[in-house]
Amino acid sequence: MEKKSGKKKSSTKATKTIKAEKEVEVVEEVKSEKEVVKTSTENDKKTSHFLFKILAISIFVAIILSWIIPAGTFNGANLTTTEPARTGINEMFLSMFYASNYYLLQVIFVLVVGLFYGVLSRTNGYKKLVNKASEFWQPRKKYFALVHTVIIALFVSMATQSFPILLFIPLIISIASRLGYGKLKSVMITFGAMIVGFIGQTTSTLGLDYLEKTMSVNITTNLLVRYGILAIALLLLNMVLIKMKNKKNNDKNLATEQLDLVSLTGNENDGKAWPYVVIFAVLFVFCILGYMPWNSAFGINAFDAFHTWLTTKVTVTIGGNSHAIFGYILGNISAFGEWDIYTICYIAMIILIFVKLFTKIKMNELLEAAVEGIKKTLKPALFVVLAYTMFVICYWSGFTNTIVDKIVGTTFNPISATVANALASFFHVDFGFSGFTLGATYAARFADYTGTMLVIMTSINGLVSLVAPTSVLLVTGLSMYDVSYKEWLKNIWKFAVILLVLLLILFSVMAYV
Repeated sequence: MEKKSGKKKSSTKATKTIKAEKEVEVVEEVKSEKEVVKTSTENDKKTSHFLFKILAISIFVAIILSWIIPAGTFNGANLTTTEPARTGINEMFLSMFYASNYYLLQVIFVLVVGLFYGVLSRTNGYKKLVNKASEFWQPRKKYFALVHTVIIALFVSMATQSFPILLFIPLIISIASRLGYGKLKSVMITFGAMIVGFIGQTTSTLGLDYLEKTMSVNITTNLLVRYGILAIALLLLNMVLIKMKNKKNNDKNLATEQLDLVSLTGNENDGKAWPYVVIFAVLFVFCILGYMPWNSAFGINAFDAFHTWLTTKVTVTIGGNSHAIFGYILGNISAFGEWDIYTICYIAMIILIFVKLFTKIKMNELLEAAVEGIKKTLKPALFVVLAYTMFVICYWSGFTNTIVDKIVGTTFNPISATVANALASFFHVDFGFSGFTLGATYAARFADYTGTMLVIMTSINGLVSLVAPTSVLLVTGLSMYDVSYKEWLKNIWKFAVILLVLLLILFSVMAYV
């Protein structure tokens, strides 16, 4: 009996010891997780602060230049200069308000993306969609980056607006992170691909509409060359993604981190993925229909005719009077191919109304989720305002015209044209403004090289957007997911240099051969 009780006592002691060891392990594990989260949060703050500092320094440089360099105004081939239009304290802060006013649609769109995903993140079906999509791509992981970079870059290259594709970026990044891509790679697959679309701008009317009016070119000028640039840039981007390796430090931890714009709190066991597949399919179809230049680029006027028929010809007779009922309901909506950014915004809002009606999410929870989502995109929206502040300062001061005039001269040279347009893209931020202010001058000075200048302006604008802290898409992506600007440059600079060399060779061949 004594022996048996002794065995029981020793067994009890062993059990207690094992439990104590497990508790210690759990406590240490929790502490370790907390330390990782704390370190990650501190790094995220440093990342945002550094990006803000670089952007602020860039704006400060522009302010200093406005005090030194005379203001310039182009009139045909000639430049008229006046005293420097100095940016004072009043103008410095006023430029931020004007940036918010001029580009309010872009700012609101970024916030709408946050709102949209804030609501979806609370639903069971969206979480199931993300996990099911991750399971689908897991055995096909090597094709994930290629497929998505091609789709994103093609859309930006061809569409009238680049921002609408942002509606899909958080979903793609959520899936990419679950496939082990990590922050930097995920942002490169998405926002990097958007910028590649700028480098190989083809039928997109963004800025080209001004060049068509001022530089005697059209949307098909050197179109095959621009498609070739797009293909080369896409190839180089995917080569960078293939060669990138996860670092042994923080990047190794981030490689398996789930990067959701807003944390997914739904229960996927209670949800269905197919309704959300339908939601994103409908959104994508609307983006294709609404933002492809059907008439201006492809000569397809069927959508214009359909719009006229639907809004004016389809009538209902009430009290002896004909009423264009769909025209009343739809309002002054533009035809497919001519949509503005706000159109897809309210379509996303209408979709959220259906999400509310067909899910169990309560109104209070929906509003809380919307606010949480907006908070997640508030920082990127502020960075967008800051980036466009640079444009306003340069627009008011006019010093960039003086700089461009000195560099390009009156005899066409592809190297000097590249440098001049790179500086213009850095300071102007908005490519449309470069087309508006420089197009007529280039046409007057370099009438025989307008086609080459078109290629230089579009591709160099995209290349600068890939590395410049004033790039709207770049600061949006980096700030939205707290990616280090230093790390971005460290991994993208070879891509930028190789592409620049290839472009310079191409420009020289176009100019002299």
